[in-house]
Amino acid sequence: MSAKDLDISHVTFTSTAFPTKADMALWHSLSSAEKQAVVLRDVEEGLNGKAATNASREALTAKVLAQYAHAL
Repeated sequence: MSAKDLDISHVTFTSTAFPTKADMALWHSLSSAEKQAVVLRDVEEGLNGKAATNASREALTAKVLAQYAHAL
């Protein structure tokens, strides 16, 4: 099952910049595949927002996944 096939609709955080203890507990309870799906979902949301850059979606996704690979 790929990261895009997982149902992560229940995974919401109060803040990713300043996560609470509950946010951290939720993150640590996720499987690697679920963590990757959350990152991909949030990257997609960011790319579809008003602050997207001219970089390609693939380049931004690869950059984010590389940056947070240790957490997945």
